[in-house]
Amino acid sequence: MMTRSWLGIYLSLLGLVAGCGLPLALPTPATITPGLTSSLPSGTPTLPNHTPTPSPLPLATPTPVPVAATADVVGTVTTANLPQVLQPVLSPDGQWRAEVIVYPCVSVNEAEAYAYEQLNLIHLPSGRVRPADRQLQVCGGLGAFGLKALFWSSDSRYLYYTNAREGVPDGCGYWTPPFLRLDVQSLEIEFLGGGGLSPDGTKLATWQGQQLLLWDLNEGEIGRVEAAFSGFEVGPLAWSPDSQAVVYLQIETFCPLSGASHLVLLELADLKQTSLLDTQEHTFATLVWDTPSELRLMDEQGRGWRYNFETKEISSER
Repeated sequence: MMTRSWLGIYLSLLGLVAGCGLPLALPTPATITPGLTSSLPSGTPTLPNHTPTPSPLPLATPTPVPVAATADVVGTVTTANLPQVLQPVLSPDGQWRAEVIVYPCVSVNEAEAYAYEQLNLIHLPSGRVRPADRQLQVCGGLGAFGLKALFWSSDSRYLYYTNAREGVPDGCGYWTPPFLRLDVQSLEIEFLGGGGLSPDGTKLATWQGQQLLLWDLNEGEIGRVEAAFSGFEVGPLAWSPDSQAVVYLQIETFCPLSGASHLVLLELADLKQTSLLDTQEHTFATLVWDTPSELRLMDEQGRGWRYNFETKEISSER
């Protein structure tokens, strides 16, 4: 992972926050499963009312919305206001533009307000628009919501985006906005999980439950491993500066953030995992691999630490 300031590390701690929302499901080209959950420390500011909040639910919901009613709501929202277009992302070959169309919150009755977003692919030579994903949002409260095009594979075959542009989901645990991969040829969508992009911009490392997955942006899945320590919650991960290894944290509990910490190294060449540090004294909440020989860690008290790969020891930054 690239070097960043302690402000960046503080911001990454915001991955340990939570909210709640009321989602609705729409028919989409593929079923999207929500990502990992998170926890909210006291004093975190809440979002104002009439902020759209949900991510799409799985198909098995206790109170599904009738298709006709959903279509009526979408029609009301999309005709009430002019849409906003988020920053488009062009494919490397210049053939495609990915853009998200946002229709702001609209009251559909005295008690309910909705917003709607749609991810479109525009084939530039022909001007043809291909709807790829969509999200109907109940307004008000907290939650993880919003579509955003992120980047393309270098061969322009896949668009990577997220369905949680803003906010955080309900629950408790480590969470970062998930990556989703859209196949331009088939319009199939694959949920990759939350994690991080390698410094060289060619790979992703993501969590899916207790599994850590590695992805090549062009070729797909490289491999997957189970988290090294059973019974411990998975936490932040960081790429090595040369993009050939990943380190990650496992923590005894996030609610509250406390207990033992495990620091684990995963090497891409053979998917070998090595335990670097097991400690009962510190609960590490975030990490940055900013130099080849050292990691930067922050504990639950906001104190900075350094882990040295040669000495296999940690030292305080105070």
